[in-house]
Amino acid sequence: MKEVLLNNDVREIHIALVFSNAQEAQNAFDEAKKSLEEKNAQIITLEVSAGSFADDAIAQFTSGAEYPINRILPLDETSQPILAGAHITALVGTTPKFARTPEGDCAVMYSDGAFEYCRTFGIVSNVDNSKPFEHTLDNLNRLENALKLFGFSYNDIARTWFYNDDILSWYDDFNKARTQFYKERKIFDGLLPASTGIGAPNKAGARIISGAIALKKIGDGDVYEIESPLQCGAPNYGSSFSRAVEIKTPSSKRVMVSGTASIEPEGATINIDDIERQVDLTMRVIEGILLSRGMTFDNTVRAIVYCLRPEYYAVFQKWMQKNTNIAHIPSFSIVCRHDLLFEVELESFI
Repeated sequence: MKEVLLNNDVREIHIALVFSNAQEAQNAFDEAKKSLEEKNAQIITLEVSAGSFADDAIAQFTSGAEYPINRILPLDETSQPILAGAHITALVGTTPKFARTPEGDCAVMYSDGAFEYCRTFGIVSNVDNSKPFEHTLDNLNRLENALKLFGFSYNDIARTWFYNDDILSWYDDFNKARTQFYKERKIFDGLLPASTGIGAPNKAGARIISGAIALKKIGDGDVYEIESPLQCGAPNYGSSFSRAVEIKTPSSKRVMVSGTASIEPEGATINIDDIERQVDLTMRVIEGILLSRGMTFDNTVRAIVYCLRPEYYAVFQKWMQKNTNIAHIPSFSIVCRHDLLFEVELESFI
């Protein structure tokens, strides 16, 4: 459990659960529920990467939930070792507000005195999967409609997530649709969100399940893109997101690092077929971003480790043994290029 102070009254709690079978999942969720109740904390989002073995534990934990839930599945439930986990974000000291669109998409809103925040997760489209361009546009519109429940727009977004089923077969269509949508909304004229684009199936069988964090300034605070010292900007090779975004208030600083992989400064994949070197470079790139903002891995409050093959997770665990332990959850997922074996997204807070 990681606990951070948003202001003198409001605290944010992060709990990372890792499990590999039904009983471990049940025990992890039971323990998390008990810990949150002891702190009188209210959940604002739940992110789960797990196969069907965890269905009962998830259903029990989320019974009657008003908060946004994101659920992705492993590429293959029979592969070993099993990679699964859940990340819980909760608040203490304030009462978040929840709402749903007519389609059932959920959003939550709260404030830390410097910003109003709106979060949404679990957004899926009903548009035919055989129309990837139109499906993407509809998902983006539904995501924005969830934010509109509390008066936010897509232009207020600081961070997005897109989990695209069979991502490699249609990633170009996705990027074209997102770029068109961003141009129409004039996103490129303002804050370009940090983002994750990963290949993972979902329970709805839709091409995409998505989520976002949006902010509105109400006090003394600022939000802005930050560069990666070791990589070029993603728009340089046609992907519409920033490497990282920083949120600064009088009492805190938060860095949200986009999904990061083994990509060299000019944008090409390097260390092909070498998982150890891909892990090492990925973590050095992220460390470079953190150090440039006066942070280290010890400031991590949330991370997801995406592995193209389940056995690659052991390489990351080996990296942690040599360096530092990071609060995270693992996921068996496809990265957005055929030659990328590993990706990490991370959030740090001081």
